[in-house]
Amino acid sequence: MRYALTGVAAATTIYGAGNLGSNNSNMMLVDAGYSSLGADIPVWVMVMAAAAMLLSLCRRSALSLPSMMGTLSGTNKTWLFAGAGILVYAAYAFA
Repeated sequence: MRYALTGVAAATTIYGAGNLGSNNSNMMLVDAGYSSLGADIPVWVMVMAAAAMLLSLCRRSALSLPSMMGTLSGTNKTWLFAGAGILVYAAYAFA
């Protein structure tokens, strides 16, 4: 995912360097909606970047969660059994 974001950033930089010069000043008005490209292109670029970051965050947390839970359950086994017993007792008492 990191390489995809780097590729997007590089492509955007090359596009900006090639097309947003002083000769094409009307393209600088994309945010104001005066260009043929449409006013919502910056919004879609930001949405794609945010989605890529969210997917990367979810991937990292999903891959690190099993080892984290194994460590947590190994060190706090007594508290986990006590909490499970309290939950079972509460379900029996309130049912």
